[in-house]
Amino acid sequence: MLAGASALALSFFGTAYAQEETAPEDDRRLGTVTVTTQKVEQSIQDVPIAVSAFDEEALNKMQLAGGPDLVKSIPNVSFTKGNFNGFNFKIRGIGADLVAQSGDAGVGIHQNDVPLTANRLFEAEFFDMERIEVLRGPQGTLYGRNATGGVFNAITAKPVLEEYQGNVSATLGNYNTKKIRGMLNVPIGDKVAV
Repeated sequence: MLAGASALALSFFGTAYAQEETAPEDDRRLGTVTVTTQKVEQSIQDVPIAVSAFDEEALNKMQLAGGPDLVKSIPNVSFTKGNFNGFNFKIRGIGADLVAQSGDAGVGIHQNDVPLTANRLFEAEFFDMERIEVLRGPQGTLYGRNATGGVFNAITAKPVLEEYQGNVSATLGNYNTKKIRGMLNVPIGDKVAV
């Protein structure tokens, strides 16, 4: 009787065919990310360091306009505005909780692999950047002193020798916000551009 009911159900409903689903295109998929955290260009997958890196496209897509915005996308990072005109950038709880600017920070701040001291880099916006790299954990072997908590490295875009380039961006907003940003790339000869 059970076999008869099964045969009747199969003939009534017919045969179901499975259709192969196509995988949806993932907009969040990253291409190859190249970093220079160990002083040589490497794929981020091959670097044995806890590092977060953002190229210019990722900075724009994730709306990371400056240093304070990094806390949105990097684990174990905090940014606070300090007394008067100072700031405190911490990685894994290590930074500089100082009243005066005379103390040394526990996080190395670099621009194009050059250490900066008493800088206002975090007050500036990221514009015309090749990439931003944040290395978490002690980095004293590669980056020297003041890298106990980690290193922030801002790499600016390199000049293009073959062509003129330019970019202008304007923003108007509430509270009388007005902002104009721009860059200009001018080749000078075969080996120099500004």
